[in-house]
Amino acid sequence: MFKLILSCWIAVVFVSANEVLAADPAKTDKKETSQRLYDAGVPETGFLTLKTEDYTVPLDAASGWTIEKMFYRGDVFSLNNGHYGTVLQPKGGQWWGTGHKEGGREVVHRIKLLVDGRDVPITKTGETVTGKRIEFIKESTIWKFKVRARVILTNDYVEEQTAMEALEDCEIGLMYYFMHCFPPTTTKWIAELPDGKIEQGPLSHSQGMAVNKDTIWVAQFDATQQLGLLCYTPKVIVGNQSASHIWDLDRYHKYYLRHNRGQAFKKGEKLDFTVIVKAVPDETGDWKATKKAASSLMKQFPVVK
Repeated sequence: MFKLILSCWIAVVFVSANEVLAADPAKTDKKETSQRLYDAGVPETGFLTLKTEDYTVPLDAASGWTIEKMFYRGDVFSLNNGHYGTVLQPKGGQWWGTGHKEGGREVVHRIKLLVDGRDVPITKTGETVTGKRIEFIKESTIWKFKVRARVILTNDYVEEQTAMEALEDCEIGLMYYFMHCFPPTTTKWIAELPDGKIEQGPLSHSQGMAVNKDTIWVAQFDATQQLGLLCYTPKVIVGNQSASHIWDLDRYHKYYLRHNRGQAFKKGEKLDFTVIVKAVPDETGDWKATKKAASSLMKQFPVVK
């Protein structure tokens, strides 16, 4: 009887411990995270904050050295409740890139920082770097693609540029080239299409996707901050079933630039796209300030045909 009671007690303790571990991914992943992922000299955890007069952008080392959130004049205008950067699903596979682990991890090989033209070594996280023009450069691998990504902060905008090259023949099921977690307080959107046509629509937490077309620029209106949240792509991001879309959810109005929904790549095939993010102040909802800002960016960074 004593042996039976002891066996039952051990079984209960074992099952309870496994339930706790299952509910605490940090514990179950301890062995995995103890092994180094990035190349030597590249910090794997913590944040490095880039700051100009108007923009502040923390970079998250653990999420493949991608943007964590974005501030304009001290106020957050793009949230930290989702991933930024580039992600992809191999055909029939799971997500790779940024902070995703489902299919495999983005491996960061090198990082570099230029502040007002001066090379500033990155040896640790937990610091804030200030300047008038700050350029962060990352070289990494996402699945079977070599990646070189840049984030550039000025007093006027945040520029993100990502170049990719297939390391071997491969096939992708889905690729989001850029992603931004804009707040759920935005109430409507406006977009310019490649043919110059302007389209508009509401954002009402519909749980669906808005826009769903190739675009030159897309903006959302946040009445709580009187901001236009503008994303301009000088070269339209075009691939198989490419599109801009806004995921109209309660937690965010996440903006995706989808390159493809299924596409084969040959070894050596390259992609290179840029998005310029600008918080437009004094937007009242009539889109005058945002259209003016978009026109100014298009003159500064002409459309690439």
